Amino acid sequence: MTRRSIAWIVVGSIVFVLIGLAGLNLASSRVGCPAGVRWDAFTYEALGTPAPSPQVGGDPTNLGSTFLGLATRAVYGPPGSSATASAGAHPDLIAMDCGDGTYQSYRYTGPAPTIGPSPGGGG
Repeated sequence: MTRRSIAWIVVGSIVFVLIGLAGLNLASSRVGCPAGVRWDAFTYEALGTPAPSPQVGGDPTNLGSTFLGLATRAVYGPPGSSATASAGAHPDLIAMDCGDGTYQSYRYTGPAPTIGPSPGGGG
């Protein structure tokens, strides 16, 4: 190998690592809350603007977390609610940590879309 080929291998490796680090940084450092969120098997749309504490109609119950990019965000529900995947047991109102000290409230809009064959076979 020549000095020139070794230099290009080193430069290419450095660029590759820098692009990877930049991508991870963008994916994991999102601050703020989206207009809609998929949590468990349900979809929710934002309600109002972010508040300094979870607004779920009382003392919030921690229901777990959801992914936003590579980061996880805490999800809160109304008092007495639980994190279950039962279609009849979902909370109608949840709040999610926005990552900047605020919490966005979300209202239930329906079940999350599923991937699979369409009813009736299609074709």
